[in-house]
Amino acid sequence: MALTKKDDRAKGNGGFLNRFKNPSRRVNYFREVWLELKKVHWPNRSQLLTYTAVVLVAVGICAVLIWIVDSGLTYALSTLLGY
Repeated sequence: MALTKKDDRAKGNGGFLNRFKNPSRRVNYFREVWLELKKVHWPNRSQLLTYTAVVLVAVGICAVLIWIVDSGLTYALSTLLGY
């Protein structure tokens, strides 16, 4: 399904959008997308809030560490160069 013939790619006949000129192919594509989305395990509200909090804390920790390293390097270079 995802593979096209080598001849079609070599011709340069418009690319991705030309694959969907036939309406039945469009419908089939979106039907398959919908079926794949049904297989996804979606988190519930409490899991989503927990995962969001973990990401925000991790980003905060990384930001503080980068700020500390940046401040240390700035101090070291300003001392070394005499600014």
